[in-house]
Amino acid sequence: MKPVVIVILISLVVVGVFFSLVAYSYTQITVNLEGVTLDSIDWTPISVSTLIKIGLDVLRGDWIDSALALIEGINLNFIFQFSNNGILPVHIPDLSYDLSINDVYVGEGNSTINTTINPGETKEIPILQNFQRDSLTPTVKSIVDRNGIMDLHIRGIAYFKLLILDVPIPFESTYQISIIDEAEIHLDNLLK
Repeated sequence: MKPVVIVILISLVVVGVFFSLVAYSYTQITVNLEGVTLDSIDWTPISVSTLIKIGLDVLRGDWIDSALALIEGINLNFIFQFSNNGILPVHIPDLSYDLSINDVYVGEGNSTINTTINPGETKEIPILQNFQRDSLTPTVKSIVDRNGIMDLHIRGIAYFKLLILDVPIPFESTYQISIIDEAEIHLDNLLK
C-alpha cells in the first residue's frame, strides 16, 4: 500500500509544480503598444460627384469635410511588444482589442499572431490596422482641436495556448501620435 501512496504523492507534487510554473509564467507575460506609424492612406477615387462635394465644402469653409472627402481610409501599423519573463515558452495564437482615439471609441481589431515567445525573450510584432473614414469621423473634431494629436487607447486580450486551453492575458496601453508629423514623414519617404 505504501508504494501506491508514494507514487500518488509524487504525481501530485509534479502536477503541482507544473501548474505553479505555468501560473508563474502566465503572470510574467506582458503586452504593450510600443509604437504606431502611418502606413498609408486609402484615397477616394476621383469622380465628378466627389469634386462637386469638395467644392461645396470649400465654399462653405468646411476644410475638414473637404479633406475627408479625399480619404477613404487610413492604415496604421501598431507595433505590439510581447515579453515573456517566465520560465516556460508561451505560444500566442491571436490578439483582440478595442481602440479609442481621444477618448472616442472607433472600433475593434483582431489579428492572428501565431508566435512562440521563449523565456526571457521579447518580440515586437507589427499589426496593420485599417480605419475607414466613417469610423474616424467622430474623432476628427478632437484631432483638429488638438492640432493633429491622436491619443490612442488600446484595451484588449492576447491569448496564449496551454495544452488545449486558450488562456487570456488582458492588456491596456496608450500611445500618442501626431498625424501631421506622420503625414510629413510619409510624404518625405515618398519623395525620396
